[in-house]
Amino acid sequence: MMVRNVITVGLNPAIDCVVRCQGFLPGEVNSGRLVARIAAGKAANVTRALVLLGQDVRACGFLGEGDWPFFKEQLHKLRPGAVACHFALLMQATRQNITILHGDTETHIRLAGFEVNNTDIAAMEKDLKETVQPGDAVLFSGSLPVGLSPQQFGDLLDVALALGGMVAVDTTGEALTLALRKRLWIAKPNAEELAQAWGTGKLETVADITGAAAKQACKVENLLVSRGQLGALLIRHGECFTGSIPTAEPVIRTVACGDHLLAGFVHGLAQGKTPMQALGIGLALATARAVSADLEIFDSAKYCMFLEQAVVARV
Repeated sequence: MMVRNVITVGLNPAIDCVVRCQGFLPGEVNSGRLVARIAAGKAANVTRALVLLGQDVRACGFLGEGDWPFFKEQLHKLRPGAVACHFALLMQATRQNITILHGDTETHIRLAGFEVNNTDIAAMEKDLKETVQPGDAVLFSGSLPVGLSPQQFGDLLDVALALGGMVAVDTTGEALTLALRKRLWIAKPNAEELAQAWGTGKLETVADITGAAAKQACKVENLLVSRGQLGALLIRHGECFTGSIPTAEPVIRTVACGDHLLAGFVHGLAQGKTPMQALGIGLALATARAVSADLEIFDSAKYCMFLEQAVVARV
């Protein structure tokens, strides 16, 4: 089935405050400089990457009412008219995460965020029912907010699936365990998250991952497993594909690389590419993000270069 529209759903967004602090010392008073303030969370990262690839997106999810103008400005500036924002606004503040840059090291502080109730969850379900149509790609990315149980998250997935949505999930913990039991279009865990969700030992090799998937009788159409510098692995209809990009360029930031992998893979499929080609697109985008010094966007020239260098093969 071809992708009709792309919808991103962020249930626990964030505002990333990035601070440069030379000589950072824990337990001491440190002076720093605010480098950037970014609309973030995994769904926002996926949205940003898709838009920069030329994909129009409908951005949904929960958001603090006071932060709506900031998120709207951040997403709309990427490409005017490309993002339709339809967030469910809460009378609470969106969480603010802190990244401290000190030398070549980054320290990340992740906060829990707002708390949702059954009324908020019902409103989100209503929004999905009014929005999702057959053939829409519905991408649920990120952690769950306080107040949304894994079972309720599963109910939201079921709503999108029942409406004919092509559902993709990138989350962790019990929510991922539950999601992997459903007939998803895409699931994008990393190897560690997948091992935790399935209760296995470490999944270090391709054989480890494919063997675990066979034992679990995984129903996911495209199981996309990120493996850091080892690249990624795609299990689809019993076939396995591996992909990597041989590059000596230094990795600057790993934050949001998995989100770019998912965005590139979805974009490739939405453009009618084969799964192997889509895997190459995802890897090229993730690698471009990893070597880019910019805190928000990937290096487009590097993306084109890595796309030519991507090595994807059937195992």
